[in-house]
Amino acid sequence: MSAPGINDDIEICVATTEDGDRLMDFLHVHYYREEPLTAGCEPPEPDEADEKFLLSNLPHGSCLLALHKGRIVAAAVAGPKTADEAAHLFEEATHLAGSKWGRILGILAIAERDANVFKRFNIDRALHLHAIGVDNQLRGRALGERIMNALAARGKELGYPLLTVDCTSVYSIRLMKRLGYDLVNTMRYTDYVDATGKQIICPPAPHETMETYALRL
Repeated sequence: MSAPGINDDIEICVATTEDGDRLMDFLHVHYYREEPLTAGCEPPEPDEADEKFLLSNLPHGSCLLALHKGRIVAAAVAGPKTADEAAHLFEEATHLAGSKWGRILGILAIAERDANVFKRFNIDRALHLHAIGVDNQLRGRALGERIMNALAARGKELGYPLLTVDCTSVYSIRLMKRLGYDLVNTMRYTDYVDATGKQIICPPAPHETMETYALRL
């Protein structure tokens, strides 16, 4: 791909269930390999249940693809959540205890509970970003900003009052700060431990915290 001028030839569209396979192929290369929760928890490969969950968001019409000449160069996977989200995540984490996805759900449940966005913003539903990936060779070209702005616009179009995201890396944290999202919760990875006090998820440097951000739509 010719890099110069690529930003002028990007199409952002809503992903459909028919895009599932190529979306997952893209996320395996440009999301999962560096995602701190995935990289910080054995085995290194993403759990099949994790992949199925991401794909389950496609029917909601809230997942976006950024395309250059038909090829995915960025993707955002988002879906609805309601006030019982934290309880649901804790239940699923308990049900899947011992699995990689169960351990990841455990920290997401704590973040959801502590952020408490439904009470904080006095809402009963929200759109939540689960994953964002940008082609490694095209970083620095504001594709993350473009797809997040498009997602906010899509969320507003669908009637959501709020867009939330659990930023698991320093890079997504910087992106949300740049876009003016409100920080509503911070959790250090060293504080997520098992019954023996052992840290459950150990992301590589420089990732030390998971921060939850929100944007009114």
